Amino acid sequence: MLLLLVTGVQVARAQGGDILRGAQIYDANCAVCHGADGQGRVGVNLSQDFPAIDLTAFIRQAVVGGVPGTRMPAWSLSGGGPLNDREIDDVVAFVETLGGGRSLAAPTATPYPVTPVPTAIGAVGDPGRGEALYAENCAVCHGDQGQGRMGATLTTVFAAINPQAYARAAVQQGVPGTMMPAWSQEFGGPLTSADLDDISAYVIGLSGRSSGQPTASAPGADRRGLLAGGLVLLALLLAGPTLLIVADRRKRGAD
Repeated sequence: MLLLLVTGVQVARAQGGDILRGAQIYDANCAVCHGADGQGRVGVNLSQDFPAIDLTAFIRQAVVGGVPGTRMPAWSLSGGGPLNDREIDDVVAFVETLGGGRSLAAPTATPYPVTPVPTAIGAVGDPGRGEALYAENCAVCHGDQGQGRMGATLTTVFAAINPQAYARAAVQQGVPGTMMPAWSQEFGGPLTSADLDDISAYVIGLSGRSSGQPTASAPGADRRGLLAGGLVLLALLLAGPTLLIVADRRKRGAD
């Protein structure tokens, strides 16, 4: 196995790709579907033997143009993706080494930390944990702030009576006719029911972020605020003349 790994590394280097850079690109873009060790997650197992005479060309074509009939999109700039030719060479070089298991020379990325996140009104789940799960599973396609990348923009308002239920169903079952796969364990994915609650609780809080709009307030809060402000102004207007009369009388009494 060691001999095969060394041979794979030499072949990859001969193709001009940098394995360590490729590992970083893989972790940021591919591991979410194919797993950190390439053994599959919601995507195909990359540690298996592929039926190809030219393995490098086979893998490169899949990365450049995607795989028709699957969830694998085109990652090249020419195909509408985010990776340039050098980055593709690097990630291909790294993927070729996964047949012997992930090399210790290319450690996996550090897990995303969990930070407190405000919970949207009526949401079920922990959005702080959802943020970490989103970063690990969703940001690669939807952007770190939901602004969109390979996948849909999540900062727009969901056209649904129950936005969280809508978002949860999309994560749970996937979206037919798109690159969005099913992420729930019941549909063959890696996420539990609690994970779905947490991610959807975080996702519905992304609405309006990119447009710079303020966070939505509770129903009726704006109307109550205007009413309170109006009452204060009215009280000041009514109290003004009375205060002037009292002050004038005190002045006359002092004289």
